[in-house]
Amino acid sequence: GGYLVYALPDYPVFVDGRTDLYGDALLTRYLQTALGSPGWEDTLTEYEINLVLVETGSGLALRLLDDPAWSLVYDDPLASIYVRETA
Repeated sequence: GGYLVYALPDYPVFVDGRTDLYGDALLTRYLQTALGSPGWEDTLTEYEINLVLVETGSGLALRLLDDPAWSLVYDDPLASIYVRETA
């Protein structure tokens, strides 16, 4: 996230490496979402997240791959990018 804040300052980033700024509740929610745990859809909807850059093969990546509301637009061995179809 930190590089994205630097390289794309006009785009909001949900979480970056400055974890002390976010608080435990948000970081817990972020981790649960990244794992694809129950409630991941609610987090993405609540925060109006329409583009996701995620580690390839992560829990969230697998959930998004199976969800028709999301399209895989980029994929390599390290990272995948998904876009919400309704965005």
